[in-house]
Amino acid sequence: MTQWYYSDSERNRHGPLDGEAMIERHRRGELGADILVWRDGMSQWRPWREMAVELIADPGFAPAGSPAPATASAPAPGSAEAVGASAAAAIAAASAEAEQRQDPRAASPDSAQSHAAAPVQASAATPSQATSADAATSPSGTTAPAGPEAHSPYAAPRAGVADDTTVVQGLEVVHAGFWKRLAAYVIDSLLIGITYYAVSTMLFVLVFASGLFGGDAASWAQNAGAGVWMLVVAVYVIIGLISVAYYVGFESSAMQATLGKLAVGVKVVDSEGRRLTRMRALGRWAASLLSYASLCVGFLLIAFTDGKRGLHDMIAKTQVVDRWAYTARPQMQQRSLGPVAWVVLILGGLMWLLVVGLAAFGAMVAAAGH
Repeated sequence: MTQWYYSDSERNRHGPLDGEAMIERHRRGELGADILVWRDGMSQWRPWREMAVELIADPGFAPAGSPAPATASAPAPGSAEAVGASAAAAIAAASAEAEQRQDPRAASPDSAQSHAAAPVQASAATPSQATSADAATSPSGTTAPAGPEAHSPYAAPRAGVADDTTVVQGLEVVHAGFWKRLAAYVIDSLLIGITYYAVSTMLFVLVFASGLFGGDAASWAQNAGAGVWMLVVAVYVIIGLISVAYYVGFESSAMQATLGKLAVGVKVVDSEGRRLTRMRALGRWAASLLSYASLCVGFLLIAFTDGKRGLHDMIAKTQVVDRWAYTARPQMQQRSLGPVAWVVLILGGLMWLLVVGLAAFGAMVAAAGH
């Protein structure tokens, strides 16, 4: 039985499916004319309009090898349609060339050919053709492993989070605002805090078990002063090391974002939209200490400055933008907070009110006791 695969508009791969399942999805409208499909025996992914004739007889879907019927005349040079088509084609060509340069392994045998031909055909491509070429490169948004299985849809895709860090200039950039960055900060602080307490507990147990201060209460009391100072130093050293490793490691990685920033859909880039180097990420972390030293005024600047930059962003020449900024798909950027940011901010606000309420209640009880 022939097995079919197809790539949806979000470049997610579906299959294997038999012929009946493909017919049913076509009737439900899930298989558009430009959706790319593949079946056993095919050397490359093809648009559904060319392959549908094997399963259905539907007007508007041409047999394989037949050109799709023209629906409109070519736009006049200089018109809005022509400009839009050229821009979409240029974006698709840049994306395809960048994917070939960074990861020549493709999900289909003709990927390298389509990438090489993209610059030549860019001027004649339509937006739908550009979309199809982009999807053919990697229908699932991932790249297949090298070797004999690289061209087979049965091969397990290699997970790649933000592997393509190609910078596309000249398009709209949505900067992350104060509240979205605050939500990311809350998540990151929680993760760092959990890690800190886990490491500190382990160290405390090890120090106590080693008998560094003696095994009896008298020895502990005698060395209490030294123990307190060592504890204070250890607190700042441990939490500092965890923080710098966390922020520098994640923000200079291929993900370009900490886990909190990933959760709310933003990333950190330099002033040109490029991935941070380790040294720039380290400088940004060090500059954030000045934002803390200014009683957090450096962070409040995010709400009032152009580009939504804090003091540490200005010093390190960085910016926090939507995860789709500086890519070939700027239309996917989100200006709204998003569900994750809303949930984090609401829960964080409730916790803050609870802490303030308990502190006020304790102050009232203490005042009444006097």
